[in-house]
Amino acid sequence: MKINSRKSLKLVALLVTAMIIATVSAQTYRYMYINGGVTISSAKLVWLKGSDVANCNITGSTASLAVNVEQGTPINFIEAVFLKNTNSSGSFSYTISVTQALSSSDFERAKMHIYENYTSPGIWTFLDTLDLTSTSSSYSGSLSAGHFLRMTLEFNATASTGTKNFVVQVQY
Repeated sequence: MKINSRKSLKLVALLVTAMIIATVSAQTYRYMYINGGVTISSAKLVWLKGSDVANCNITGSTASLAVNVEQGTPINFIEAVFLKNTNSSGSFSYTISVTQALSSSDFERAKMHIYENYTSPGIWTFLDTLDLTSTSSSYSGSLSAGHFLRMTLEFNATASTGTKNFVVQVQY
């Protein structure tokens, strides 16, 4: 077997060049890091059950309400659910908005009234009313430490039967 020295030199030169390129490329990597810590604390805004809604389940940041209404009979739930700022100091800016609306063809009236108070029971200050039949209905405010929001519900159903669902979101 005859070895062509010229071809061998080219092959060796290519191998050496590839090794140099690989070494230089490996040496040009730079590394940066993020060292982070996550502190887990209790919720600062919490839901509290009202006395008017028997079927109110609170799981974490979700309050699930189930109310019964009769067609053509207006009804108000004065203490449906409360939202409390449990912080010892500071306030939270928030936006309450309807993200899934009821059908206006099923309700003559479907409203959520929002009130604020420093202590419960006490004097409640009316803030705003959300139309539960409109996803463009929202309210923004600020809730100071120790303050409460009270949500009352008002319905007058025109639909004869069935379960109708709505979703209200509090972003803070």
